Amino acid sequence: MLELYHGGHTTCSRKARLCLKEKGLAYASHFLNLRGFDQHAPAYLKLNPNGVVPTLVDDGEAIVDSMLINEYLDEKYDQQPRLRPSNPRDKARMRVWTKLASDHGLAGVVPRIWPTFKAQTDKLKPNELQETLGRIPLQERQERWAKVARGGFGDQDLDAGRNAASLIITRMEAGLGDGPWLMGDQYTLADIDLVPFVDRFAEFYPDMLNASAAPKVTAWLARMRERPAVKAVWATDEAPAKAA
Repeated sequence: MLELYHGGHTTCSRKARLCLKEKGLAYASHFLNLRGFDQHAPAYLKLNPNGVVPTLVDDGEAIVDSMLINEYLDEKYDQQPRLRPSNPRDKARMRVWTKLASDHGLAGVVPRIWPTFKAQTDKLKPNELQETLGRIPLQERQERWAKVARGGFGDQDLDAGRNAASLIITRMEAGLGDGPWLMGDQYTLADIDLVPFVDRFAEFYPDMLNASAAPKVTAWLARMRERPAVKAVWATDEAPAKAA
């Protein structure tokens, strides 16, 4: 039985959830409250020592990193639809897109989303905050949470996020051809891995992502939003219902 530990509507969680939905794979959903630091609990760190989401567990084996999770799912569960090209050259071309999402996607959304986490860190006493930060295994994430607590996201961070989003949008606009998807007529992991980020870019950077500035990407995003799997994943974060 597949199990997915995820953060609901976080971009990387959506990547893995969307791949599972497109493949029609059933899984046990384990929602982690990231603002409550569930991802740093000792039990979860045994599965994913990085303390990030998502994590896929298949027959007791944990697979981490959303890009790798999606490749694993399509390789192991080879029922239709196949989400990777069969040709090695095209598969490499697809990975250029998935790596673009992996390398630059989060940078485009973090400065817009993470400052909202300050409401959570403000609830912690100074000693509680230090204990919480001390449980975060990755130095980069520890520093980011400390920055949230200080209210330290500023214009430089916003500019960096905008630049990362611009890089992705520009490359997609140049790379989209006559077909409906990034790899032409075949819908692939390239589309799945990028759409969670591009969907947020449309919200955060409407001056860069619109029918005039980026017509091909705008049309691609509209097609993605019409896919039944995208609609289903976007409709719920799979969080357990709260008791009345």
